[in-house]
Amino acid sequence: MSLKIRPLFEILQEGVASNAMKSRTTALQAAAAAPAESSGSVSFPNDYPNSVKHFLLIGSLGMFLGACVFLYLSVTRAKSSLAHTLVFLTAAIASMAYYAMWTGIGVELKTTDLSPRVIFLSRYVDALLTQPLILSTLCLINKADNSILVSLVGNNILMVLAAFIGALNVAPLKYMWWFASFVFLVLIVVQLVQKLEGGNDVYKMLTYITIACSCIYSVVWLLGSEGTAALGLTQEVGIITLTDLVSKLGFGLYFLFNYDAAMGDDDTDAQNQQSQQYV
Repeated sequence: MSLKIRPLFEILQEGVASNAMKSRTTALQAAAAAPAESSGSVSFPNDYPNSVKHFLLIGSLGMFLGACVFLYLSVTRAKSSLAHTLVFLTAAIASMAYYAMWTGIGVELKTTDLSPRVIFLSRYVDALLTQPLILSTLCLINKADNSILVSLVGNNILMVLAAFIGALNVAPLKYMWWFASFVFLVLIVVQLVQKLEGGNDVYKMLTYITIACSCIYSVVWLLGSEGTAALGLTQEVGIITLTDLVSKLGFGLYFLFNYDAAMGDDDTDAQNQQSQQYV
């Protein structure tokens, strides 16, 4: 009996050893496949659709050319102008931001949402720097008080930060951050509308451009990758790029080509008063 049982135990032991070897082999194969899977992960700008690459390149080149025009208009003036400097900085910063996005810098694939989303972090850096410059230009044209300037810029910074935090969150929290951003946008619009009374035609047109573009940014956030993703990536990038070109280049060109009408005699009087202070 013992002679028959002993081979049975040996067979069982060989079966256990064989199963252990198979498990170890499977684990080694999975470990070897992991680097191959990670090497195939999404990376930018390689995985951009061609249309997205084109829009980002158009944005970068357009802002660069606009910055060159603004710089030329500034250096060819007989006297230095703060307004020319503000619009030049706006276009220069936007050009660098679009170039960063075109090369894939500051672009993240958000996988924590219901579906993978492409988030352009450089876009928020651009908005955080350029939108206060645009609002400062409006205040300069309208000769607004420092309290109005600080209020507009402060609300704008909070609006951009709220939208940025919302882009990093998932539903439903991200929509609460979008709503907070929208509230700050309403505060900005109310202040701008209140300053329309008594402003010249150039100032009113620039204010309308700023308000319209700001509203488009908020709606695209809600419908784009940060929000519901109802818009495709190409549609989102295309709309934002065209809106940026209008809100920055269109704003700057219209303002500088109508600079005398925008600033009026007050600009000349202010320069004369500044010169008399040193006499």
